[in-house]
Amino acid sequence: MSEVQQCQGSGCTKEAKLQCPTCLKLNISGSFFCSQDCFKKNWPTHKSVHQTLYIPNFPYTGTLRALYPLSPRRQVPPHIERPDYADHPQGISKSEKTAKANTFIKVLNKEEIEGVRTVCKLAREVLDIGAATVKPGITTDEIDRVIHEAIIERDSYPSPLNYYEFPKSVCT
Repeated sequence: MSEVQQCQGSGCTKEAKLQCPTCLKLNISGSFFCSQDCFKKNWPTHKSVHQTLYIPNFPYTGTLRALYPLSPRRQVPPHIERPDYADHPQGISKSEKTAKANTFIKVLNKEEIEGVRTVCKLAREVLDIGAATVKPGITTDEIDRVIHEAIIERDSYPSPLNYYEFPKSVCT
């Protein structure tokens, strides 16, 4: 007796009767749909799983796949203050290594605490903008672009960018 599969269509909970023919050819498992109409409706988002894989033999367990090659690294204007890892070839933060070597906890003064509050508010704004961008069919690269631009508009440096060579402004 074969296992009953649920439709992978967005918001659909029906029993699946069909499989994506392209996924079958590419040996991508888990692409089940309840009907041809549901498959067509979900095609704009589903087709992204067919992209050529950077790591073709990676044992993915579901239908979600990494998309390579990555888009070029986004630039940060020169007037924005940069952390020490921003221009390091391996993205290593020397100040972080120094701080980890210390055994004391720094107590912030009122001015420094206010600075942390300001930064937290900016971060919340950017996260809200990023969250509003997320919906079916939007790529992680588009989310990265929106968040990168929101951070730059606030004259800030996107902290993940080049941190240990991380290529994007947000981890999605």
